[in-house]
Amino acid sequence: MKKLSLTFLFCLLSFMTFAQSLKVVIKQDGKVIEPVNDVYELKKSTFQFEITSTNLEGFLIGATTNKDIYAGALGVLNMDVPWFQNTGMAEELYNKDKEMFLMDSAPSYWYYTDAKDHRFDKNPKGNAKQWTATRTITRFYDIMVDQPINLKDFDGSVFMLMYQPEYNDEYDLIGKKNLFQAALKFKD
Repeated sequence: MKKLSLTFLFCLLSFMTFAQSLKVVIKQDGKVIEPVNDVYELKKSTFQFEITSTNLEGFLIGATTNKDIYAGALGVLNMDVPWFQNTGMAEELYNKDKEMFLMDSAPSYWYYTDAKDHRFDKNPKGNAKQWTATRTITRFYDIMVDQPINLKDFDGSVFMLMYQPEYNDEYDLIGKKNLFQAALKFKD
């Protein structure tokens, strides 16, 4: 019985070691913004995503102003959602333009490989297995109309889902794991 208990404990610890997690905190003016039912009320000014990851190099992020696309993406994998029909597009290294893509047709890919290869603000901490990074947003870049939108000029909400895709051997999307979801509601 003792051997069985020790074997079970070892298996449990091994599983926990390889568990993947993503913690996302949204801050504005140095304060953590607390959501109500996944809705974050933000001022029309700079905000940050503070991301802590364990055993997860990167993730896809769908961001849109279209609530229907967001709603269709939240549940089980629905291949009718445009984000799931196309592969992710990596944004600029080091978040140079301090922006987030808005795109109905495909997700973005945010990742951290090491200090010289990532999609976050400069000076993230950690390694490929466990890292912490900030991504500052001063504007959105609407891919559909090919133009930036400063936060002070933005009207409406942004609906976003960060998820980990699951592929088969032919690199077809067969599933996903939702990691973080939010509606960013902007007010004056």
